[in-house]
Amino acid sequence: MRIGFVVIVSTVALVFWNFISVQSKEVNSVELRKILPMDVGYEKMLSADQLNIIREALGLNRLQNNEALSRAAQAHADYLVANNEESHYEVEGHVNFTGVKPVDRALLSKYASRHVIENLSTKNPSAQASIEGLFSAIYHRFGFLSTNIDEVGVGVTQNKNEPSQSAFVYLMGNSHMRSLCHEKSFSGHGKYYYKICQDENHRISEKEYNDAQNAIRKYNPSIVLYPYNGQKEVPPAFYSEIPDPLADYEVSGFPISISFNEYFFKEVKVHSLKLYDKTGQEVENVRYMDKASDPHARFTDKEFALFPLQRLNYATEYQVELVYSSKGKRAKIRWTFKTKVPKDRLYIIQNNEAHFVVKAAQAYTFYFEPMHTSDILKNVQFPSGVDIFFIDNNTIKVVLNDTKGKFDIRFDTKVLHLEVE
Repeated sequence: MRIGFVVIVSTVALVFWNFISVQSKEVNSVELRKILPMDVGYEKMLSADQLNIIREALGLNRLQNNEALSRAAQAHADYLVANNEESHYEVEGHVNFTGVKPVDRALLSKYASRHVIENLSTKNPSAQASIEGLFSAIYHRFGFLSTNIDEVGVGVTQNKNEPSQSAFVYLMGNSHMRSLCHEKSFSGHGKYYYKICQDENHRISEKEYNDAQNAIRKYNPSIVLYPYNGQKEVPPAFYSEIPDPLADYEVSGFPISISFNEYFFKEVKVHSLKLYDKTGQEVENVRYMDKASDPHARFTDKEFALFPLQRLNYATEYQVELVYSSKGKRAKIRWTFKTKVPKDRLYIIQNNEAHFVVKAAQAYTFYFEPMHTSDILKNVQFPSGVDIFFIDNNTIKVVLNDTKGKFDIRFDTKVLHLEVE
């Protein structure tokens, strides 16, 4: 029996935050604040390290570097920056074109298997921002936390003339599947797979295919929870992803995800997934998502998520409770995580206009609590001599110089009046 089967999991680029526009007191023009050039080699290494740190914290296997995947990932990062694009697909004829799809680029780089997963982000100033943004995006997160991958290639590129244009590309694969593509094509009786290897006609028996998947899965945790138990510095918000699982929300809370390892679970049913705040009260304004309710049909029947529809609070411990059943047995899991703790003094603003008296030569963090589902900061304007950094799309860090006096920081719909003593 012939079974045609191609495994290509690809999600689409994530833009994590808005860029900052600057208006000087002396001029009326608005210009973009320049992002500093980064050490591309260092950020590439750090990207893989950060990904493995998270996987190991969850008990997952590390991803080993693969040169062919690295070449393909780097080629696509170069393409994205050269053309100022943000997609998994390339257009033939554009600068640095190497292949339309991730699998095309992997094969061109001499990766033997078509079994690849690609994640990418654009317009990020660092590896940390890239990884953090991708883990806040549920489809990308499931790709990173796959239980049947064990190798990765990372590509990082930044436009030297316009540092805000950057790309981080992560291409992942299964070494056991790759090895099967170097062996003799299956010629026996029974079920087999094809279109798995560079040679589309190369056959892999069903048993060998399943063994390659399970060779990694069986050593990984039976359930992968994220944020993981005891995790700290969890971002409090989710903004957007392409495709967007919450298209009706520009800002919401950081999603909780559960994936059940297929090696241990043939079938599973989630009875309840609940989030509790620090007082023990259930967070009720949430959206549950599974294979049946996923608007983009990306979830498998082993993947589940809970989206808080309002941002989580800073410096707060939350508890998650999961009740599920499998093989007729019911089980409950509880775990906790804590959101980010701002390093500078935090001011929480619940209106469109606020006034504060602050000290010169100090740094402050201002969080504009969203007032509706699309309430994010856009087009900030402020005087020269003040440094402003976006922590996320609702939070800014303001670094003051020694100058005293009054000035405003303005956005499209908000204004912050500061009096510096």
